Amino acid sequence: MLRQTPPLAATEAFLAAARAPSFRAAAISLALSPSAFSRRIQLLEAFLGAPLFDRSGASAELTAAGRQYLIAIEPAIEVIRQASVRVGRPVRDILRIATSHSLAVEWMIPRLADIMQELALDIEVVVSHDRKLLRDGDVDIAIWGGGEPEDRDSEIIVTLDAVPVAADRLIDGRPPPRTIADLVTYRILAVRNPPDVWMRWLAAAGYEGRSPDIAATFDSNQLLYESVAGGLGVSLAVPLLSNRYMADGRLKPCISRPTPIGMAYWLHYSSPAQRRSPALMRLAGWLKAAASQSKREFETGCDGIGM
Repeated sequence: MLRQTPPLAATEAFLAAARAPSFRAAAISLALSPSAFSRRIQLLEAFLGAPLFDRSGASAELTAAGRQYLIAIEPAIEVIRQASVRVGRPVRDILRIATSHSLAVEWMIPRLADIMQELALDIEVVVSHDRKLLRDGDVDIAIWGGGEPEDRDSEIIVTLDAVPVAADRLIDGRPPPRTIADLVTYRILAVRNPPDVWMRWLAAAGYEGRSPDIAATFDSNQLLYESVAGGLGVSLAVPLLSNRYMADGRLKPCISRPTPIGMAYWLHYSSPAQRRSPALMRLAGWLKAAASQSKREFETGCDGIGM
């Protein structure tokens, strides 16, 4: 049976020659010697029975037959390339996500393997709260906590409730506080940013007495919770960031059930077009479901408080 298709290696050499400024450059791109490269072109021309290049000038130029052949085979070769990539290594979207250190360590990183496997996404986490990264397109999305943002290219992942937490026994030997009024006699610890979490919680709890003084602030919730777990004072805990500490008993909820504080974790997009990206829509859905589950676990850990 006569062969109906040319050798793929010869076709590859033809495409390289058509795209390169010279046969020599094309040969180098395929890691071939000039003579080996020329033999492949000659093999294809013999197979087709037509010259594909005019070699009379300083550099080889496509003939009319060569131009016609290039137009015909280029799409087919691209289909072969894409199919080979899909079979050999599934195509995956790569997303860069900016978030805080605490959320990255306590919540995002432990879930990366699940996200990447279930959604077929490659994800790089960037620890930063710099909005310039988002504006300049250096990250695709950001997950940051706070009140309602001014930009419209954002959506809520999960709303945040807060609950006072302490160690089983503080360093002065006392147990955790029992009422809001007790707080003024305890060392109150807080995260530096946002600075108004305690004020939000006290207002939401309907407390009108003397506000407790903040004894110390910390750069991250992770540092804050480690200090509280060590018995240094009382802080507020929020879902996602504190789940691990509460699950292993290092932080004990006290005083009341979790109270909404008018804050949330928000998903910020770099542009309106990004918000419509299929990959980001899949990721947003996954994050919302996972965050809701973490919030339910947080609430379960507070069962029995304030009853």
